[in-house]
Amino acid sequence: MNISTRTEYALRALTELALNATDKPVSINDICKNQNLPVKYIEQLFRKLKQNNLVKSIHGAKGGYQLALDLNDISLKDIMNAVDENNIAPYCSGKPEDHAHCIGLPCGFKKLWDEINEHTENYFDSIKLDQIVARL
Repeated sequence: MNISTRTEYALRALTELALNATDKPVSINDICKNQNLPVKYIEQLFRKLKQNNLVKSIHGAKGGYQLALDLNDISLKDIMNAVDENNIAPYCSGKPEDHAHCIGLPCGFKKLWDEINEHTENYFDSIKLDQIVARL
C-alpha cells in the first residue's frame, strides 16, 4: 500500500502547524519553507483541509492557518479523506460491472477485500496527529 503525495504533503504541513501551535497563525510560505514543500500545491491542499474543518484561516497581514481541532482529534484517516484519498479502497466493489475481473460471480474475494479495507480504515483512524508529532 502506498501513501500518496497528497497525503504525505498534507500530513507534513499539518505537523508543521502542530509543531508551531501558538495563538499566532502560520503562513503557508513558512510551512512550505520549513517542510520544503511546493507553495501552490499546499495552497490547494489547505483549501480541502479547510473545507473539511481540519484547519482554519486567519485573514490579514499577520494571517495564516491554525489547526481547527485538537491534535488528538485529527486522525490520519481524516487527513486522507480531506485530500480526496481513496487508496485503501478494494479493487473489487462487488458491483455487477466489476464482475468481469472476478473468477466467480459474485466475486469470491469481495468479503476479504472488505475486511482488509475495514481493518485498514480503523487503523488509519486510530493514528492521531498528536501521536505522529510525538514521533518526530
